[in-house]
Amino acid sequence: MAEKNDEILTEANIRKEYNKIRSLFKPVKEDDPDKMALIERMIEEVAFQKIAMKAAKADMILHGLQTTTKNASQKFVKENPAVQTYDKYSRSYTSNMKALIDMLPPREKKEASRLLKLREG
Repeated sequence: MAEKNDEILTEANIRKEYNKIRSLFKPVKEDDPDKMALIERMIEEVAFQKIAMKAAKADMILHGLQTTTKNASQKFVKENPAVQTYDKYSRSYTSNMKALIDMLPPREKKEASRLLKLREG
């Protein structure tokens, strides 16, 4: 069963994801601290996006893709807001992950598959 999204979208989970990705960029920190500062900001954003997508996915699994809303005596079906959230973050996440992979140090590019695994996980 899916976790509740308030159990997923936590600072601890975001930090854990950040640390996974950040570990691939250790050589950059020593070579170019200015570049690393920019990369770290991007990693923070990607970590948040991934965890937000996990929370939205859990909400979709728990509540479905559509919800029923009641307004006075009327009922209507609308898209679960988590669907829009997931879609919004997945687009920018994919773009940001590609940018991060392109910024990997040359000897770390072969580790790009690890980043792709993080993306899927």
